[in-house]
Parts: sequence; structure tokens; C-alpha cells
Amino acid sequence: MTDRTNREVAAMADDFLKGRISRRQFVLRGMAAGVSLVALSPILAACTTSPGASSGNGDGASADALKVFHVPKFTGFIFFELARKGVDEATAELGAPADTYIGPDKADTQQQVSVLQNVLPQKPDVIVLASLDLNALSPSLKEARESGAVVVTYDADVSADARDLFTNMMTFEQQAAAMLDSALMNEPEGGKAIWLAPTATTANFISQKEAIDKLIADQPDKYGKIEFIDTLFMNDDPEKSKKVATDAMAAHPDLKLFVTGSGMANPAVNQAIVDTGNTGKVFSTGFALPSTMTEYLEKGVCKQFALWNPTDFGYLAAYAGIQKKLGVIKGTEGETFKAGRLGERTIGKDGEIILGQPLFFTKENPDFPA
Repeated sequence: MTDRTNREVAAMADDFLKGRISRRQFVLRGMAAGVSLVALSPILAACTTSPGASSGNGDGASADALKVFHVPKFTGFIFFELARKGVDEATAELGAPADTYIGPDKADTQQQVSVLQNVLPQKPDVIVLASLDLNALSPSLKEARESGAVVVTYDADVSADARDLFTNMMTFEQQAAAMLDSALMNEPEGGKAIWLAPTATTANFISQKEAIDKLIADQPDKYGKIEFIDTLFMNDDPEKSKKVATDAMAAHPDLKLFVTGSGMANPAVNQAIVDTGNTGKVFSTGFALPSTMTEYLEKGVCKQFALWNPTDFGYLAAYAGIQKKLGVIKGTEGETFKAGRLGERTIGKDGEIILGQPLFFTKENPDFPA
């Protein structure tokens, strides 16, 4: 162990001896600092046999008693099923009981509010949430936090005062660049484009479009050839996405691009392009799940799109939330912590934690890396 790690472990041992942290917190904090369980065991044993040693009943929470709730935007969509796998993995790895996966069966903000209201009486310790609306869920989440719950958002945020941490796939500038680069890979000449969003109040789509507009303004030589002429809303519904896209192509015969961060919209819009005979004339790109886009890559309907690993996304959100509830991390700006198999992460402004770089998918690279 390095000198710094030795000092950290010594401080934790002192906290354990004085009853400020539990045995489990000592182990979790030690592992978060990069110390193996094998190395921690003799230190823990020495502390336990020392005069005044803690009985292990520290003031912090115990992982094996935590109630973790995972609330996606809606159930039944593969993106959130993959994120669910990551949440399950982190929960098991940190020794908490199996988490509860519960959400609306469609993209309905009021239904998601109702789900949270049903969760509150169950005294949640950690809520991992992908929000359908920037503000509508905030009162319920504030109530949960006042009762002691840690709230971590992923995929789409809420107001910063309604949660503790926000796990973002990339910075919004990186997201914007990934989508615009994919747009130019599909249509190098650029042209007229339409931005598709679920609603006018879905937080990540607001931030994505702001970042796109800024990037076009700041780098006109690279991105200025893309001209956004409208924003249309499709409520994360495949049938509505197809209709919106079909109507837009009829209204704008010179349209070249649809760009969206919606994994629900992109495959549906690509199908609308096929159905209207616009393959090779209009392209839809941005973010999408590889499994939903394979046929469009193979047929040249779409040449490139981007995403990140949803399983890692859910894993990081749950890992950070549980660590905060256990007192392993405080959640303060600039704090660095070990996020399990994902390695070291730093908490940024307003509790933002970045997952990583985008993955680009093409006909030659149609799926997640093995």
C-alpha cells in the first residue's frame, strides 16, 4: 500500500475503534481506497481485539439492510432492462439485498410520479431513477431525501435540489459531438435537420440540444453545414415517432437528417425512412441500441450512430448511490472514488458523475465490444 493509502486505512481503523463506523463500512471504505479484502482482514482482526473496539454497530447504514429501488422511465424497453442488469450487479456486489425494479409501463410522467408515491411508504434507502421530467418528480424525491433516502439519477436528470447525484453518460458537449459526427458520417454534405425529443421538459434532451446549438455556433467550419429547422416531440413512442417522421418528410422534401438522443425514436424513424422510399435520401441518427438498429446498418438506411453501455450506466448509478448511503463517499464536488469494476470516478459540479466516452456503431462494428 502507498503512504497515502496507509494513512487512509489507519484513519478508518481509528474510526472503527471509536465506533464511528461499522465493520462493514470499514471494509467497504478500504476496498474503495484500493485495498484488497485479504489485506484488510488482519487489520480488522487487530482492531476487533483491541481495547475499546467497536461492536460494529456504527451510526452508518448497513448494506445488508438497504432497500434499493430502481425506477426507470418505463419498463419493457431493452435499454432499461440492460441498465437493470447493472443495478442488480452493483447491488449484489456491495452486499445489499436484491433491488426492487418498478416503473410505469409507458412514457407517462404522471404514472412515474405515482410510482414514486407508492415507493415512499416503503422507506427507501436508495432510489436509482431515470426521470421523464425535469421538475414533476422533484416534490416526491425531496420527500424521499428528507426521510433519509439517497437519490441518484441516470439517463435523464431532475432539478439538482431533488437528488444527490446525477450519473451522466458523457458530458453534454461530448454527447453533442457524437451525434453531430454521426450525422455527418451519414450525410457529409449536412443539410436541413430536425431534432426529435420526447417532450419539451425532458432534461437530458434540453441539455443535448443546447450543447448541439453551441457546438454548431462555436465550430461552424465543421458543423455549420447542419441546419436545424425544427424540434418535434414523439413522447418516446415508436408509432408516434414514425408518424412524426413521415409527416416531417412530406412537409420538407429537402430534409436530410433526423437527430435524436432517443433509443426509442431512432429505429422507428429509420423504418419510416424505409417505408416512404427515402433510404439514402434522409438519415436518422444520434443514439440508439445496437440490437434495434442492425437491419438498418446492414441495408445502409443508417451508416453510423452512437451510444454507451447501458449495463455500465446502471451499475455506476447504483454503485455511487449505495456508497453514498453507506457513508463511503460524501458526494461532494472533486471527490474521487472507486466505482467497482469501472475504476476511479470523480464527482463533478452539482453531483455529476461521468460514465465515459461514446461507442460508435457502423455496419463493420454493429454491436457492443465483446
